[in-house]
This record gives sequence, C-alpha cells and structure tokens, in this order.
Amino acid sequence: MNLLIDIGNSKSKIAITKDYTILNEIHSSSKLIKKIKELFSNYKITHSSLSNVSIPNIELIEFLKTNSYFFDLKKNNHLPFKNPYKEGLVGDDRLALVCAAHKDYPNENVLIIDIGTCITYDIKTKNNEYLAGGISPGIKLRFDSINQGTFLIKKIKPNYPKDLKAYDTESSVNIGTLIGVQLEIEGFIKKYSSQYANLKVIITGGDSIYLSGIIKNTIFTSSNYVFKGLEYLIETNK
Repeated sequence: MNLLIDIGNSKSKIAITKDYTILNEIHSSSKLIKKIKELFSNYKITHSSLSNVSIPNIELIEFLKTNSYFFDLKKNNHLPFKNPYKEGLVGDDRLALVCAAHKDYPNENVLIIDIGTCITYDIKTKNNEYLAGGISPGIKLRFDSINQGTFLIKKIKPNYPKDLKAYDTESSVNIGTLIGVQLEIEGFIKKYSSQYANLKVIITGGDSIYLSGIIKNTIFTSSNYVFKGLEYLIETNK
C-alpha cells in the first residue's frame, strides 16, 4: 500500500492507496505526524510520497524514510518528465499534477489548471517537457481581499451568478469575482491553445467546484489529482 501526503497552504490531506484506488482519506490541520504513525500501525504501508508547499517538515520526512520507501518530488531524477527548473523554483503540488497529467496523457499537450488557494497554470508538452505557467490569487483569496479591504462589504460566500445583472452587493461581488476568474481561465486557455496544438485542458483543485461545468472543452477532475501524481511517481520508480 502507498501513503500519499498533500500539505497545502491551508490544509493537509492524507491518502492510503492501492492500484490508484483511495482506501482511506483524511483531512488534517494539526497533529500530522501522530495521524501518520497511526496509519502505519493500521495499514501495511510499503511506499510513500509527499507534496509539501508549506514549511519543510524534517521530522515527517525522516519518519517516512525510516518506515517506507520514500519518493521525493524535489529529486529531479525521480520525475517521469523533463523538469528544467532547479529545486525549489516550482512547488511540489505543481510537479505532482504534471506527473498525473503524464500518466493520463503521456503523448499529448496538456494544460493543468489548479484552482486552490492560488490558481496555477502548468504545461506538459507532447515531448514530455514541463513548462511552468502563471500563478494568480484563488477564488477565496479574492473574496477575502474584498472583505478585508472594504468597510461596508461583509464576508460573502462564492455562488456562481445566474447572469451579469446584479441585484445587490453580494451578487455584484460574485459576478466580479467568479465570472472574473472564469474569463481569466478562458483567456489563458485561448492563449495556450494558440501555442500548443490539440491542447488537453484539465481543471482540478478544491475550489474548481465553483466553476464545474461552466468552462467548455475542459476536463474537470477530482480535487485529488495531486494524489494520482504522487502515486504515479511511486509506481514508475518502484
């Protein structure tokens, strides 16, 4: 069995997998080491991989190295694609997503858009090369910035608007933010499609749910696409 860990900017996710099937998934914001030690007690874990865009966790890495075959995204020789960037220049989550895209579409041009705390754009070419794209503020960051930067606008929950006509402040913010993100993404897709023929577009991330089914000619996948990439990293290196 494989242990996959995804430490993001706002939360951590852990998965126990076998043959690309998630047997158990845990969301954790604290006591990460304790939870992982419990999983090692309850499952026959042989391999592990970690994506961490937060502060490096040396204790966690040493535990994984001691108790399993550990695969590190930061070691370029383990990656199943050509990575021209030096260690630390791109986040683990982006490398994991490119691993997943390579597994699903090994001989095609792919754009991976991850809608999370930030929105990231990454290209995996048909020649198996990785090209990092842009980063912009995520949906919730945009809502929070409006709330924190104004005196009269209270915190608003994302809710995709029915049309472009606003009826109150809440609908105005949803139009400006969610449709704004949609137009940004559609603009990037158009731009990348002009440079890469027959481009596959994958949209993932926890906040992709707010735009699911809205952006045409794209593949909306689960928020666990990082897990698929981490498992592919393990399976191609066993």
